[in-house]
Amino acid sequence: MGEENWFLVEVQKMRSEGLLMDVTLCAEGKEIPCHRLVLAANSEYFKVMFNGSHSESRKDKIEIGGVSAEALQLLVDYSYTSTIDASKNVNALFQAADMLQFPQVYKKCEECLLKLVSEETCVEMWVLADRVSCTRLAEKAKSWAMKWFDMQYTTKELLQLPFHLLKTYVSDEHLFAEEQQILEAILLWARHDLKEREGHLKELLKCVCFSSIDKDYLKNLMKEDEVFARVPGISYMMRSQTVSVRMVRRVILEKNMLVIGGVTETTTLNDKVYRLRPDSECVNANPLPKKLRESHGMAACAFHDHVIVTGGDKSMWQAWRYKPRQNSWDRLPNLRTGRYDHGMAVLGGQLYVVGGAENDTYYDEYYEDENDDDEDDDDDEWDDVDDDEKWVIPDVEVYDKKSNRWKLTKQLRVAVSNFAIAACRGKLYVFGGETDEEYATNAVQCFDPKNKKWSLDLWLAEAVSCLSACTVGSKIYLVGGPLQQVMCFNPEKETLVSLAHRLVPWDCCSATVCWGEIYITGGRAYDETRPWYNSETLAYVQCYNIASDNMVLCNDLPERLYGHCTVTIKK
Repeated sequence: MGEENWFLVEVQKMRSEGLLMDVTLCAEGKEIPCHRLVLAANSEYFKVMFNGSHSESRKDKIEIGGVSAEALQLLVDYSYTSTIDASKNVNALFQAADMLQFPQVYKKCEECLLKLVSEETCVEMWVLADRVSCTRLAEKAKSWAMKWFDMQYTTKELLQLPFHLLKTYVSDEHLFAEEQQILEAILLWARHDLKEREGHLKELLKCVCFSSIDKDYLKNLMKEDEVFARVPGISYMMRSQTVSVRMVRRVILEKNMLVIGGVTETTTLNDKVYRLRPDSECVNANPLPKKLRESHGMAACAFHDHVIVTGGDKSMWQAWRYKPRQNSWDRLPNLRTGRYDHGMAVLGGQLYVVGGAENDTYYDEYYEDENDDDEDDDDDEWDDVDDDEKWVIPDVEVYDKKSNRWKLTKQLRVAVSNFAIAACRGKLYVFGGETDEEYATNAVQCFDPKNKKWSLDLWLAEAVSCLSACTVGSKIYLVGGPLQQVMCFNPEKETLVSLAHRLVPWDCCSATVCWGEIYITGGRAYDETRPWYNSETLAYVQCYNIASDNMVLCNDLPERLYGHCTVTIKK
């Protein structure tokens, strides 16, 4: 038995026998006899209290206000045993540990609460974190609250928010909410305690973009809602877009995401383009061109104000341009090399198509008329290509906008498919992928356009494939595949750092960046004990907030998908 354990055993024995007890703590009518020395050894609060300068140092009984009897008992028990079940009444225990300065219990409670944050608990957790000044919990809870306002804005938890938190909530441009919902939430909050809160209404209403709300709704509100109508200057606020009224539109109103193609849970092909808001709520769905409806393994990339889609197992040489504002498609010249399960990225204003695989089953497709119109096709079943007819290619080509042609450039050092690709700091990076032997590689290949060469000097810790990469600032973030966490690659230092854990499986997912956050859509739940083709296909959307290193679940995709493409566009 170690010396520390020996001491704990002895003081527990003395406590159970009632020996040398020199203080009794009281809370909610409950009395808890204990030893000053044991309390002081575990808590700075009690150490200062018993030091001699406070009147409590001479009292036999001390009333502890502001904590529950259960929480106080748990803290005293911890002082004697160094063990505690933080899940028992964790909210009260967290506040007691904060007030009475039990740092180890505080950390245990924090870890427990971080796991409990969800769309249902986020506002409650945010208030709790603010009360005890817990930055980590506050950031995570806020991240969830920003995505789930539509679930929170009429709840009792939101009605109990203090003014400063509600203002932080409704003034954030990353809040995923309609302005009418925000206005209704503010008015509900004010009416909950009108006498105390009416004075805050004008300040809160400055956070509302009235120009985004239906005019007839506002006129009717002015007539029927006395509280709203008597806010000083409200008529002017609704008419004007001055510095006193919110000028910046919400992120949710500025950008959309497109989810293109992919394979569904029934192994049929998704023949649609889903347009999603940043809260991943589906706005609409439109059909893909005929040839793309028949393919899987396509790649897509935002290029200027359009989206370029290339390849696919049954459209290997094809390149299409989608114009989101017109909702129209047109053909680009054929690729120089047919491919699928490849990657695309924009570097230095140029569009690159990299690697992938090809097969000879549909070789004649190259010679088809490029103006083949988009006729309806009843057969959308996916006839998978035999593995023997597939081989991986190293070819790289770039789109020359002036000549409207694709041009071959330097090949990859290692031919790969199903890899992650991203442009960062003036270079192109390819992470992992599958080789001809269908084994994953841990190679990191880097293309420098200045010397037009690929280098092969970096290696990941493990071989990976079926993952995605996104560039934010000067770093690249890897998600998906076999990874359990977000991985951050720093090209300047050539380092890889593990960040937040995934919330759900994400093999064969797709990812895109929207307003500095990474959205990870769909994927498969790969299980080594089951054949790959029997893995569960998923509809989850995970959102990774880089600033707070938090992962949040958003609304699900319209259907379960993997092997699809996700890109961000201006609305």
